[in-house]
Amino acid sequence: MPSLHVLRRVTPKKKAVKNSTIIGVLLALLFLFPEYPKRLIYPFLFGEKTSEKPEISQDGSYEDVNPNIFNFTRNNYLYKLQPKTKYNITAKIGYVDHYDTFFNKIYRGHSQSEYLNLVPVDLLMVYGDMAKPEIYKLFEFDHEERTGFIKCKGVKYKESFFSFYSSASEREKSEKNYSICNPHINPNQFNNYHPIPANEKINKGLHTLLAGDIVYLEGYLVDVPSMGMLTGTRTNQHHEYVMSGQNPGMCFILFTTKLTVNGYTYQ
Repeated sequence: MPSLHVLRRVTPKKKAVKNSTIIGVLLALLFLFPEYPKRLIYPFLFGEKTSEKPEISQDGSYEDVNPNIFNFTRNNYLYKLQPKTKYNITAKIGYVDHYDTFFNKIYRGHSQSEYLNLVPVDLLMVYGDMAKPEIYKLFEFDHEERTGFIKCKGVKYKESFFSFYSSASEREKSEKNYSICNPHINPNQFNNYHPIPANEKINKGLHTLLAGDIVYLEGYLVDVPSMGMLTGTRTNQHHEYVMSGQNPGMCFILFTTKLTVNGYTYQ
């Protein structure tokens, strides 16, 4: 006897619940990862279409400027900025720390509100040979507390009790990956950037950035005397203190007046 298939009607109530769930998931994604929808919308609203195709720089371009301090206001905060060098570079992004995400607002919002208002994102970028596709793919990028980290993929670093090898073959593979990757990590071909948007269009452009983007940045490397922040420059790229046996590089605090990425310019 043939089976009888009964078609069930979806009631309006069930359909409404399903639609609400989909909308809820989409809103949650927008809330947690706001850079993705901004990447789709902001170029048309705030950018200018350009035919320029930026080529990766071998190094940044520096030009001495008058170091007079000037006032800069952003969202009711007043800052004092002191230009050190006019600067531009085209580099490949390894890591973007978007400070307007839900977790970053909770994690840093109360203690670093003045800084986050001035610097909406942090960028860890590579240039020169390190940006070549066949070399770039060897790296893992990370960023924490305004500090960028570059490691080798497939390598176990002794960071904790749990960082141990499960077998001799795993150790051999890790050491092989390290020997291939580590010679390509050149401290003169990467930097951590704290971009200060000169206006709201540039701020919107910064919020479209993702790892892997090739981006052109132009502006002025500045100290922020009102916050006790010093920028790295061509002649001053290391802190005076030693940390973990190393003298860490100084981040570049860039008062950004122009940004070009993915065929759009913000200025």
